[in-house]
Amino acid sequence: MKISIIWTWYIGLIQAVWLAKLWFMITALDVFQDKIDKLNAWIPTIYEDWLEELLRETYKNINFTIKTSDITWSDMIFICVWTPQNDEWKTDLWYVFGACEDIKPYLKWDEIIIVKSTVPVWTNKKIYKLLDKKNKVVSNPEFLREWIAIKDFFAPDRIVFWFKDLEDTKTIKKVNEVYKYFLDKNIPVLTTDWQTAELIKYAANSFLATKITFINEIARLSDQVGANIKDIASAIWMDERIGKQFLNAWIGYGWSCFPKDVKSLIHQFKENNLTWEIITKVDDTNSSQVQYFLDKIFNHYNNNLHGKVIWVLWVAFKPGTDDLRESKWIEIIKKLMYAWVKLKIYDYNDEALKNFKKYLDWIILGNSRWFFEVEIVDNFEKLVSKTDSLVITLEDKKILWENLTNIKLKDNIIFDGKNILDKKMIIDLGIEYVGVGC
Repeated sequence: MKISIIWTWYIGLIQAVWLAKLWFMITALDVFQDKIDKLNAWIPTIYEDWLEELLRETYKNINFTIKTSDITWSDMIFICVWTPQNDEWKTDLWYVFGACEDIKPYLKWDEIIIVKSTVPVWTNKKIYKLLDKKNKVVSNPEFLREWIAIKDFFAPDRIVFWFKDLEDTKTIKKVNEVYKYFLDKNIPVLTTDWQTAELIKYAANSFLATKITFINEIARLSDQVGANIKDIASAIWMDERIGKQFLNAWIGYGWSCFPKDVKSLIHQFKENNLTWEIITKVDDTNSSQVQYFLDKIFNHYNNNLHGKVIWVLWVAFKPGTDDLRESKWIEIIKKLMYAWVKLKIYDYNDEALKNFKKYLDWIILGNSRWFFEVEIVDNFEKLVSKTDSLVITLEDKKILWENLTNIKLKDNIIFDGKNILDKKMIIDLGIEYVGVGC
């Protein structure tokens, strides 16, 4: 079976290498020659564990190309393009429909088009019409998480399908052939209608965002009355109906999926003449959470941070990735810079530091770089000296391996934006501790 993958960003590249590992012949199409050249040389274009090894292992089964004609005679075509937001935070489907228009001249009649991109309700129906109702269009949303995307593809929590006609046994059989590995492992499969399949990804991400926002709201009250949000969260976790994940108070969710999916869902409610106050509040609260945390820093210094040297740990949106998109930590760094703070920046991930340097050079400072003092430090020990305070912005457990007794801060205070440290342990070291709700 010949399978084509449209676009080689996160979804498409992971889909391509894993299907190639399962011995399918893959054509992976992109529009950037430099990206294709790297992939053909086994050089990953995204940061994921095991990706380079998989590229080397599967290269005989993948044809990375910029030639759209190479998809001709495919049995199945996966649409894996980006779905960003426009200026109003509505999902921009230009890439989805553009990809369909590009491949349309090379389609025969019976290719199965599988849409993995996260798309709003009715998008698959529009794709079906755009392709003149000649091809089978299957909705198959992805649920990959950056940093562990390869693991997620290999062992998903569930697989969701929509088939236009459940009597179309030929199409279902072909799709099941591709997913046989997963079906044999009894991975839960949900087969449903178009609208439901499209909404599932938005609903799942928005629910997780709601859990984060809920515990952050409780953390604000906890701060006000002197309670401990960690103990509160622990007690909540013990209820088996609720579960442990996404109930950590911190400076808010970031990266590309949660913000864009929450905002897209708000738009989908509006477009259907509905309002949803819960998800709107989730978005509003998350937008203000960074400032809530920053106020703790500014209040400690009586709003005068000019000349202070602050060490910021981590810049990526989550541990194990180099992705800075929608990073709350970037917001904190920018606001501290414009308060004339001298910043020292460190991340355990060298690739994240490289991306931050590019961001610093090209976006944040522009032609005004000389006004600011930002030092990117490549060694943890270098950060210890001549620093007034420490700001933690990520939940990377590696910090727990460092010898905290060696940290000497002039102002003797740590601002923990992820509540990763043990407050009692830090206080026992004679260091003041400021977290979120504790």
